[in-house]
Amino acid sequence: MKSFAISGLVVWMCVAALGVSAKDESTNPAPDASQSKIRVGVINLDITGADAATAAKANEAVAQTLGDIGFYKVYPQADLETAFAGIKQKFPSHCRDPRCVAAIGSALGLDRMVYGELDKNGSRIGISLVLLDVQSTQVSRRVSMEAEAGATLAGVVKAATYKLHGLSAGKDSVKAGPYFGPQVHNEIQPVISTVAVLAAGLVWAAANGTLSNFSHQANFDTSSASHRNSSSLNIPLFARPSAMGECYVAASDDATGVFYNPAGIAWVPNMDIALAYQYRFEQLNLFAASFANKATRDFGFGHALYYISDYDHLQNEMYFLSSYAYKFNRLLPFLRPISLGVTVKLININTPARADGDVSQNSLGAGLDVGMQAELADHIRLGVVCKDLPTYVKVNNGSDQYLESQPPVLLVGGTYQAGYSTFLICEGQIPLYSDQPWKFAGGIEQEVWQVLLIRAGAKKDPAFDQPWILTAGFGLKIPLEWMGGKYFAADAAYEYNLGPSLPVANFSLRMGF
Repeated sequence: MKSFAISGLVVWMCVAALGVSAKDESTNPAPDASQSKIRVGVINLDITGADAATAAKANEAVAQTLGDIGFYKVYPQADLETAFAGIKQKFPSHCRDPRCVAAIGSALGLDRMVYGELDKNGSRIGISLVLLDVQSTQVSRRVSMEAEAGATLAGVVKAATYKLHGLSAGKDSVKAGPYFGPQVHNEIQPVISTVAVLAAGLVWAAANGTLSNFSHQANFDTSSASHRNSSSLNIPLFARPSAMGECYVAASDDATGVFYNPAGIAWVPNMDIALAYQYRFEQLNLFAASFANKATRDFGFGHALYYISDYDHLQNEMYFLSSYAYKFNRLLPFLRPISLGVTVKLININTPARADGDVSQNSLGAGLDVGMQAELADHIRLGVVCKDLPTYVKVNNGSDQYLESQPPVLLVGGTYQAGYSTFLICEGQIPLYSDQPWKFAGGIEQEVWQVLLIRAGAKKDPAFDQPWILTAGFGLKIPLEWMGGKYFAADAAYEYNLGPSLPVANFSLRMGF
């Protein structure tokens, strides 16, 4: 995006191409009145559910309405593209980040920019518009509204544009409620993917012999040792959370959320795929793959595979996870969006015999995680998740068969987005048993040059005499709109224990479509 921050000469050339540069006072002592108007650039709306002709009408209506307001000199996207072509610069194919939009306006000497999206769903029209101040790179106003059935396209655009400026459209006003994004109709994909993941889990269990016998001789209650939750799913795997003190309960709005908080899956904006590898303690290799997508506008789903093996092949573990979440956009009039989610876990643990006479052990288990995520303000989110509520594992070592339960764990976290570049996150564990410890952790993510992310964090278990664990890492996030995708992210993290040296390194990749 820094390519838009071109030199003053190039800026002047762009302005001249738009015909908005000041004229020599000696030849024109009485400047045109239009030159005193606020110069606003208009980027074409993201249109869903409408054909090209309707999209063109919507964009024309935005520019026309801005002109009708009276204090703007309006430059539609066609004019902006012409100006960029005049200086042999390529106009961004899909620019919706406020800093990217501001860079376009700054390069062309404009004062404000307007952009947004429009969704036509049957007889209803939803629209979201953003007014950006170019000089401060800050969003001045936003408006989102969904008109009642039967409202005209021109009427909706006019009403939204006037409302964006705190004005009334008068007799042309339309009745509208809040708009929460375009409708999505992807109901079949979660059904097919759930059946596929469940089938894969059962096939894996059958291949490892864990489906041979479901009977058990005794129950083993681990609540007496609840401070020592042995589930491998508690190992932080993906690099972004790991670099920020292993915090992610309140930020799990991507494919990695399947592991951290299922409620975040409802906030996933698009299809998201992630891969991860961890090198742990010079003894373990850990691999994970996860996927998340929207089934409807308010319902999200995701799946994940998680494999762990030691170097000597003494034991391997395979986990199959499926998450589902629903976001209540209008639960109560005074509430911001809040989501609830659940993760279903299928657990396979296999300890093969290494020589004649050795005893092998196979374990098959299942469990649930339940979570909540809420938007408290524009840049603040709260997350709560209760893991292993419940989780049971049936262990079979040939001579003994018993059922083991995992103690539940309650985690609470929060996030704060400070401006465009700084992201703060914190998280803590609240004891559910007398012997469970209080835990807390925090992290920060700082964006540099809009594509590089630097991260750091720390975590501490104050109930035990354990050292601080410091974490750090970096990420690279590259937009892929030019090739039909959304983004590509590569992340790395390292964990440093201030006590014994036990190296932990994480690497992960993520793509949005």
